Amino acid sequence: MGAMTATRDAGDGRGAPLSWGNVKLARRFRAMNTDVELLATDPRPASLLAEAETLFHDVARRLSRFSADSDLSKLNASGGGEQRVSQVLFDALAAALRMHDATQGVFDPSVLADLEALGYDRSFEALEQDSSPLPAPAAYRRPKFAAVRLDLARLTVELPEGMRIDLGGIGKGFAVDLAAAVLRPACDFLVNAGGDIYAEGNGPDGDGWLVSVADPFNPDDDISLLRLRGQALATSTTVIRRWRRAGRMYHHLIDPRTGQPAENGVASVSVVALTATEADVFAKTALILGPEEGKGFLEERGTPGLFVLENREAFQTSWWPGWPPASQ
Repeated sequence: MGAMTATRDAGDGRGAPLSWGNVKLARRFRAMNTDVELLATDPRPASLLAEAETLFHDVARRLSRFSADSDLSKLNASGGGEQRVSQVLFDALAAALRMHDATQGVFDPSVLADLEALGYDRSFEALEQDSSPLPAPAAYRRPKFAAVRLDLARLTVELPEGMRIDLGGIGKGFAVDLAAAVLRPACDFLVNAGGDIYAEGNGPDGDGWLVSVADPFNPDDDISLLRLRGQALATSTTVIRRWRRAGRMYHHLIDPRTGQPAENGVASVSVVALTATEADVFAKTALILGPEEGKGFLEERGTPGLFVLENREAFQTSWWPGWPPASQ
């Protein structure tokens, strides 16, 4: 969220129409509660774009925590014990475990009970602005997400007793990477799922795919432009996905160390990485960690990041590849 493809002119970054240049194919649809677009500069791989769209819908169907018959919901309802799962869910959980380890536990899909306790118990599009008090939180022991056991040979998952999982923190990036794998024979393409972007090849003008990071407070304005080639971009923000309960605003980025939404003065973090999964998770992790620790987390990994604070100030890591639109 907060990042856009080059649907804007590179001039002032304020929404002028893009000259589509050599983009020959564009496919747009709705999946995972967001707008998705697939772009390619070669008109031949139309069937690949259709396959990538089908894949997106399949991932959304299997990983949703809001659909009672999804693969994830069935796993969450299993009450522990070894369960056979689909390849998609198995691969998503394997990626989540890798990211949990890479972030030293800051990325933690086992915060579902915390989200529900704060009122986020249905799809955000259906979330009511409920003014009633939150129910008293149920006492529970948080199992360790690292204790999830996967068996590739049997395609089974074993959750610790009492654990239920939300894959919203990795699902879009994971789906973007799967779609990119489908589109790779096209050589020159872009996948954008609500700001989780992967771009491959030279782009419409032969110099990579021009993308922008939108101001989280004024989405029609851009705060940075950059070109992606074999790279991903993702933005995590506390500004957009918010809801009110009992007179207080909440957001969906839970700090697993407290079980509460992160409150550290950061409004958004954008990250460039080699995969959308990594960009997605690292952006959320840096935001949860806060300005100093979050920047240090990215710097230690050589990962470019752009931070926007709640006071609307912005700063970036040493390797941020973008530039301000005003400099054009």
